[in-house]
Formats: sequence, structure tokens, C-alpha cells
Amino acid sequence: MFNETPRFGSQPPVATDKDHMSVLIAVDTSGSVEGDAIRNINANLNNFKRIVCEDPVAAKCVDVCVIAFDDKVRVIQDWCPIRDMQSFELSCGGCTDLNGAVLTGIQKIRERSREYVERGIVERKPYLIVMTDGFDTVTGSVDEAADLAYQRITGNKMKLWFLGFGPYDKETASKLCRANGNWCFEVKNGDFNFNDFFDFAANSVKAVSVSAPGQDVQVDTNVGTPQSNVAMTPLPTANAWLNG
Repeated sequence: MFNETPRFGSQPPVATDKDHMSVLIAVDTSGSVEGDAIRNINANLNNFKRIVCEDPVAAKCVDVCVIAFDDKVRVIQDWCPIRDMQSFELSCGGCTDLNGAVLTGIQKIRERSREYVERGIVERKPYLIVMTDGFDTVTGSVDEAADLAYQRITGNKMKLWFLGFGPYDKETASKLCRANGNWCFEVKNGDFNFNDFFDFAANSVKAVSVSAPGQDVQVDTNVGTPQSNVAMTPLPTANAWLNG
């Protein structure tokens, strides 16, 4: 079980004759996330693996990397097939290097993409999942990360899932999500229940990773509806964004 900074190197892809998809999850572990928030995140990271691995092909062809960010950015789980992803018990403390987290996340995704090319593996669009309750308190700006994220998203090189919770900074979120149409996922009413978000993300990864090229993927979710504690605006439906 992981709790702080395990020293595991990147694992090579398996099932190299099939399309692969990389998913990088960046978790805010600053001091303000202590308590119910980080406990729920830990539980949902473990559940994320379970849902994706319900499909035996996705279990081999989805590669995952998890980073944590507070005063600095740390690789908690380096690249591996999601079936080999370890359990998590992250702890919190310090400031929020959100700019560094996004830059590191993009760098790690590009590293995996290069490995796919070297091995002749066809790559599905990577997901960068970022969750935070604040803004960058290390450099005071996310401009560098926002510019790079914009280039990657508009270049069709990745899809950004940004989840704000608690007192997260909407101006910061807007900068990072500029290519998404200036919207993000948001946990409503100060809640720390991330179940709907992680269920949607995991089921999306599972569906997209095994879909036929060009297939219009549909995922059932309550996210963005009155029944969910997770809002998404301004897109009218979750699937409209998922297939964009």
C-alpha cells in the first residue's frame, strides 16, 4: 500500500498488439485536503482501478500514473497497466504546487506516448485528471501550465478532467480549462463525496479504451444532473463533452 513516496519505476506496456490509453491522475495533497476529502480520494482511487478492470482488455491496455502535489510534485504510482496499480493511503500537508502538477502530468503523458511510438502501439487520447480544492500557492500562477494544457488539448493530444472541490479558485480553473470552454467538474455544496466523479471517469476510461476507432462512446452517469453532487457546465450533457 502506498502512503507517501514509493520508489517504483515505470513498467512497460503489456498486450502491445492492442491500442493503449494512458491516464494520469494528479491529486492535491496540500494541508487543506486533510480529513474527509483525502479519505474519500483514497477510497475512490482504489475503486477507479476496480471499475476499469471489470473489462479484461481495459485491465491490460489502460496505463495509469498517479502524482500527488503539495509543496512539491511527487510520483506516487509510476506508469503501469492499471491491473497492477497499487492501493493508496495518501496523507496531506503543505502548500499547493498546482502549476507544477499540471506540467509534470503533461510531461509524464508525453513520456508514455513516446514509449507507445517506440513500441509500435496505437494510442488512444490520454486523460489528465486533476483534482484540487485551491490554487497555486507555490509560484502563485498557473499561466505556464495553462498555456501548455491549451496547446495539448487544442492539438487533440489529451483530454483534461478538472475537478474543483471545497473553496477551489474558479479563476485558476478557468485558465486551465480554457480549451474545455471555461468549465470544469465541481463538487457542490462543499461536499467531499467524489464517488460520482470517479465512477464517471472510470467508466469513461473503460468504454473509450476498448471502443472501435471513431465510435461514439456513451456512458451512463448522473454527473451534471440534479441527482448528482457533481456539476458540469456549460455543456448540456456529459456525453457531448466525452466525445468532443
